[in-house]
Amino acid sequence: MGASEEARLKDAIDYMKEADKNTEKSWFKKPDWDIAAQYYEKAGQAFKAGKSYDQAVQAFIKASDAMIQATSYFMAGRALENGGNIALQNLGQPERAADMYKRASELFMQNMTPDRAAEMLEKSAKAMEPISVDQAIELYIGACNIYEGEDRARYATDTFKRTIALLVKHRRFEKATEILQRLGNVQKDTTNKMAYYKTLLSIIIVQLAAGDEVEAGKRFQAYCSVEGFVKSEESAVAHQMLDAFEHRDQGYYNHAHCHLGRLGVWRRIRRA
Repeated sequence: MGASEEARLKDAIDYMKEADKNTEKSWFKKPDWDIAAQYYEKAGQAFKAGKSYDQAVQAFIKASDAMIQATSYFMAGRALENGGNIALQNLGQPERAADMYKRASELFMQNMTPDRAAEMLEKSAKAMEPISVDQAIELYIGACNIYEGEDRARYATDTFKRTIALLVKHRRFEKATEILQRLGNVQKDTTNKMAYYKTLLSIIIVQLAAGDEVEAGKRFQAYCSVEGFVKSEESAVAHQMLDAFEHRDQGYYNHAHCHLGRLGVWRRIRRA
C-alpha cells in the first residue's frame, strides 16, 4: 500500500469517527444527521481512494441511512447508488449492487423523482442479468412500469427496447409481445410513425420466432388497418417475411432479412 493510500484511509477513519459523534444523542444534544451524512460520504470517498472498497460501501450505506433520518431522500438514494457502483465495479458483487440500486429506486420515488427511480431499477436489472434472468426481467419491467405510471413512457423507449431484447434473447416471446404492445401504445400517439411501424413489424417477427405463423398473419392483417402502415416499408417487409415462412422460401427470407437490418428492427430480435 502506498503512502497516499494510507493517508486516505487515515482520513476515512477520522471522518467515520466524526460522523459517529454526530449521530449520538444525549440530554443536551440531538443527533445532527445532515452533518453525520456529510462525514460518512467523505469517509466513503476516502475509503474508495484508499482502495478499501468494502469499507467504502459500508460508509455510503451509513451516509444513506443518515440522510433518511434527515429526510433527504434524493441524497440518500444517490449515496446508495455510489455504494452500489463500488460493489459492482470494484468488488465484483452484482447481487449486492443490485439490491442497493433497488433500494435507491425506492428512495427516489419517495423524493418524487421517478426518472431516477426507473434508472436505478434498470441499473439493478443490468447487474442481475448474468445471475438471474427472471429477476433482471422483473426489474426491467418495473422500470417500464414507473415510466408508464408517471406518464413519461415516451422518454423511455430505450428502456422498453432493452427489456424486449432480453425477453426475446431468452425466448420469452409472450412477455416480449406484451411489452412491444405497450411500447406501441406509447408510440401511436406521437408524430414518429416510423418508430410505431417498426414496433408493429417487431411484433409480427416475434410471433414468427415463436413459431406461430397463424398469429403473425392475423396481426399483420390487423395492422394493415393502422393509418399509413400498409404503405410503409415495414408493411412490405412483414409481407415478405410471411411469404417466406409460408412458402419456406430462403430467397424471400434473405431479401426480407436485408430489409430488417436496414430498418434496424433485426438488431432488436436477432438472437431469438
